[in-house]
Amino acid sequence: MKKFLVVVLISLIFGSIASAEIETYEGTDEYYVLGAVEDINVARERARERALRDAREKAGVYIHSISRALNMRELEDEIITVASGVLRVLETSYEVVQLTDTEGYFVRAKVKADIDTSTVEKFLQKDTEELIKLVSGEKVIRLQEEQQEQKIESLKKKYLKAETTEEKKVIAQQIVEEDKVFLSNLKLREGNKFRDEGNHKNAEKLFSEAIALNPENFLAWHNRGWALIEQKKYQQALNDFNKAAQLNPNSELPYFGRGWVYNQQKKYDAAIKEYDKVIDLNPKYAIAWNNRGVAKSWLQQMPAAVADYDKAIELKPNYIKAYENRGKAMLGLGNTKQAEADLRRAANLTRSNEGGDKVIEKALAHNERGDFKTALKLLNEAAKIFPDNQFIFVNRGNIYNNYFRDYEAAIADYNKTIEINPKFSWPYHNRAIAYGRLKRWDEAIADYGRAIALDQNYASAYNGRAWSYCQIGKFEEALVDANRAISLKPNEANFLDTRAGAYAGLKRYEEALADMNTAIKLSPEGWLFYNRGKIYESMGEASKAQADFDKAKKLGYKA
Repeated sequence: MKKFLVVVLISLIFGSIASAEIETYEGTDEYYVLGAVEDINVARERARERALRDAREKAGVYIHSISRALNMRELEDEIITVASGVLRVLETSYEVVQLTDTEGYFVRAKVKADIDTSTVEKFLQKDTEELIKLVSGEKVIRLQEEQQEQKIESLKKKYLKAETTEEKKVIAQQIVEEDKVFLSNLKLREGNKFRDEGNHKNAEKLFSEAIALNPENFLAWHNRGWALIEQKKYQQALNDFNKAAQLNPNSELPYFGRGWVYNQQKKYDAAIKEYDKVIDLNPKYAIAWNNRGVAKSWLQQMPAAVADYDKAIELKPNYIKAYENRGKAMLGLGNTKQAEADLRRAANLTRSNEGGDKVIEKALAHNERGDFKTALKLLNEAAKIFPDNQFIFVNRGNIYNNYFRDYEAAIADYNKTIEINPKFSWPYHNRAIAYGRLKRWDEAIADYGRAIALDQNYASAYNGRAWSYCQIGKFEEALVDANRAISLKPNEANFLDTRAGAYAGLKRYEEALADMNTAIKLSPEGWLFYNRGKIYESMGEASKAQADFDKAKKLGYKA
């Protein structure tokens, strides 16, 4: 309970991750095999892919928090893209479970995988336009996988209900064809890994294999088009986008690719027509607005180009390229004042991002050495030079909050961060901690709620709100939040400690002790023994309480 405030507070938050760490995840799942029809090797791949999906989703919770720190708002709903790109499988094990009452059996798969935080950083530092393309593609492949799973399950049900040998034979062949669709999607994911690593030749090869298995896999055609673009094979890329558009005319992706190729080939009228289609299908696609503006600029259609850049900036307020392009267009129109303002804005955004991050890195170095005064001095200077860099203020707030115990100053910095970017969840979370330390529990609860509204998988925010509810005697509400936090991160000792506090408040002492016992197994620290002692004390178990207090004292904990 008390330890919570120390554990969850992040010392510094960066535009880049300061030091690499390895995070490991396990995923498990199973696949029912129709023994008379399905290939065991394909079944194993299906079980493995399901288990890997489980691991990706777990990793996605972690990556989601990083993406929010980096303000990658485009990734909010599709952060699994990053997990797909950086998750490295270490080992896979299988178990076959035979069934006696059906024609089939289960293949259970368990995967162990890890991610290197430096790899996450590298991935998230891709060009924003590239990230948005990857996210759009991930949405499509996930939909393809879901549809394929539904179809294979439907076919298996039909097979089991079929009454004639001929009917079963037809359905069995359909299942074989669906296996090819599944394997095509696997090749597509393998190709995406090579693409993410910048190995476009190998990516092209895997996408070609995906097409060979399933010529109707429109995303394989689309992705191969981009692999060809990276190799400057523009006409071949255009052919692939044409095929993708033929297969899926309602997706904006191939039209965007064709627009890109036409811009490279200086066929600006053709590019504009393609971006028109993209915008009709997805009017919130900021990059399409910007790129259409570029084509219009080349055609000297400056007022129309400016209108497109305006829309791109409206959709993405910190879109540096759009400011640069609008500034150049304004120069063409003779509006030097607006041109200078736009180019200055673009330069300031670039400078604020790059310069601010360098200062934060220096502050981190001093912070790690325990030289908090120098770290604070650096951030004070940076706040004057880079007033639009949200990370400077949230980091300075964290130093005030964690080391100098100047909670009002911390709150002021979190306020500034929220003013710059109200969609950034961490400042609400850390401001809640500061409110809690000032015993302003209602404000703390409200801020944890705001953080949760922005990130529904924010485990520490649920835990913090649970702890705050405990302080004002709302133990039922605390229990709901503590359960949610533990469901997201089941092996966090301080989360179990918080739930134990809620149980104790409800006089459900046995459940409280069970949580404390588990927490102590996970992390045998003094504060946990002390808190378990308090529960024993509430139960009237004086000797057990004293034993825990003595253990806590021996471990260096001072109540």
